[in-house]
Amino acid sequence: MSSPFLFHGLPEPLLPSSPPPASMGTRKPKKAPPITPKRFTRFFTPRNSTHGSSSVTLGASGRQLQDITRAAVNRSKNDSSRTTPRKTVNFADAMVENSVETPKNTRKRKTPYLSPETSPAQSSPSKRSRFVTPPPFDILEDNVLDDDERPVFNGPSMHIEPIRRLKGLGVTSRQLQRSFGGARSIGRGFLRDHCTSWQEQTANFYSGADDYHQLPNEAPPFCTASCNTNALVAVGDEDGFVHFIDTDEDPAIDFSQAHVSWRAHTNAIMDLHFSSDDSYLATGSGDQTAQIIDARTQQCVSVLAKHKSSVKQVRFQPGDDKMVATSSRDGAVQIWDLRCKGGNISVHSAWGPDAPYASSVRTLASAHADSAYAKDPSDTGTKDYKESLNKSETPIRRNDISVTALSWLPEGREHLLLTASDASTCVKLWDIRGRYSLRGPAIPISTTRPPMSHIAHRHFAINSLTLSGDASRLYAISKDSSVYAYATSHLVLGVAPELSVMQSSKQRYCGVGGQGLEPIYSFRHRSFHAGSFYVKASLRKASGDRPELLAVGSTDGCPVLFPTDENFLKRESRRSDDDDLPGAVSRISRPVLSRNPSSSRFASTMSDTIPVYEHGTPLIKGHNKEVTSVCWASNGTLVSVGDDYRVRRWREGTRARDLRIGGEASGRRWRCGWADMADGFDDEE
Repeated sequence: MSSPFLFHGLPEPLLPSSPPPASMGTRKPKKAPPITPKRFTRFFTPRNSTHGSSSVTLGASGRQLQDITRAAVNRSKNDSSRTTPRKTVNFADAMVENSVETPKNTRKRKTPYLSPETSPAQSSPSKRSRFVTPPPFDILEDNVLDDDERPVFNGPSMHIEPIRRLKGLGVTSRQLQRSFGGARSIGRGFLRDHCTSWQEQTANFYSGADDYHQLPNEAPPFCTASCNTNALVAVGDEDGFVHFIDTDEDPAIDFSQAHVSWRAHTNAIMDLHFSSDDSYLATGSGDQTAQIIDARTQQCVSVLAKHKSSVKQVRFQPGDDKMVATSSRDGAVQIWDLRCKGGNISVHSAWGPDAPYASSVRTLASAHADSAYAKDPSDTGTKDYKESLNKSETPIRRNDISVTALSWLPEGREHLLLTASDASTCVKLWDIRGRYSLRGPAIPISTTRPPMSHIAHRHFAINSLTLSGDASRLYAISKDSSVYAYATSHLVLGVAPELSVMQSSKQRYCGVGGQGLEPIYSFRHRSFHAGSFYVKASLRKASGDRPELLAVGSTDGCPVLFPTDENFLKRESRRSDDDDLPGAVSRISRPVLSRNPSSSRFASTMSDTIPVYEHGTPLIKGHNKEVTSVCWASNGTLVSVGDDYRVRRWREGTRARDLRIGGEASGRRWRCGWADMADGFDDEE
């Protein structure tokens, strides 16, 4: 039998020996011996290439075998008879014996064979790997040393110490700090932080020799009011005269001369107020009446005559100049409608029956008769309040408690009215839409609590009520020489259906009115004393680059300015040592055992339980007697009147500093006034 490889032209001696033929009786068919890759490689690889170098020159037979393998002539034509996978390793490239082995299939799915190192297997970029090995990381361990040494960490420190500002700063650092408003301004974090100190807002006020007006007839002025649309101010004196004075800073206008003067009442004028368009002027007088005067013709258009004592306050309702509220020493509050004629119901002896009387549409009789002494002690639940009733002073139950202050809430809540009295430091809130009985004291919506210092010692009166520009704060001058700040949102606690605009006008109040909260803080100053009920307050609204300021009169003979920006009210127990404004007095007084003896004669007994701020600047040398009333003109200047028969105009400018540091040489300070600042404030930087 001839060899199966003879048809390829191969020499027979090179073929391996064939197995002996099987017997003819076996049933298993005869097959050619299987050729494995290992056997195939060994057959076609010369013997000298497995042990020698790859650079050995092949003979003629070796080159012939390479040509046969390259042409793939020896492959089977039937693919189904293959015993190896289609994708196999190119064994011709492997020159080292036993370096490549067939991988074992240990998984259920069939995986391809590994490729040589020259072409490593890579996953498809469109597929994500099922298992991701996290990158290696170092574990930080503490190397604990001896007890006397600090432990040393292998890695970075987890807690970094903050950078602390040095107390001793250089010239460059101090200049940068001052450019941001000083040490207190840095890091405050307010959204509307203007990066200035409160002293900068009040330091530039002064009054020159030409800002001086002397009233005639030796009648002290009692009140003043400013127009809303021009620079005129009205001043009322003890003789019943009204003086219009122009505060415009035009050099052609002489402030020492009154624009117009006339006698409106036969008794002292206690209060003045302009309508929204300045067409009318409301006056309250000691002759128990109030008037509505045409400001252009100085003629009386309405007489408000229903009170039984002096009229203390008169106010137009915001948004409706036909509604007016008046308060009197008789304890009543009257709401007037100028569109309704009073007829012969309210006839005053000083005016006769032919006067143009107006009609009162609402009366709050004995508005503050139920003072804090007459209330049930269980309403407060405080021991100090109960002890105050056991004192020798009898409870005040008279009906003629004077209503000393009025204030309407702004438009949108113009039906709400605030009142205060000379009986206690309590503010009452009223709704003029309600119906009040004339048989007894009227019951308000709510009444604020007096400060705890007043409950523990005695009650003090309120001279004036002033709302802030956004009506979020109510400032009340108290006879204890303090300006108390109330939050208007704290005037009523809980649900108050009376405040709803949709509520019916026919309201009925049953039982005791609600209770509000006490003041949230107060202003004081060593130069501010409210020794009489004529001391009033006025607020300049923020406009343009002018901040909001509260001006108050004082028995000490100087008006005092208080910045109302609460960004300055920092809760610090003491002033920092590195403050760049020497002598600053801005601080918060914690609850103390006694007051400053120079500010109150009750220093040994009273204690404060609310924050007290001394952010005030007195305007000195302008008056030499008690300053009673103040007002802000529309151009931003301040007008103050005093018992020395003087009317002063206070302007802002750099001359204030010159008056403070210039001295008395050449009469530079004659008839002048200026803002009194702490020592060192005007020192050169």
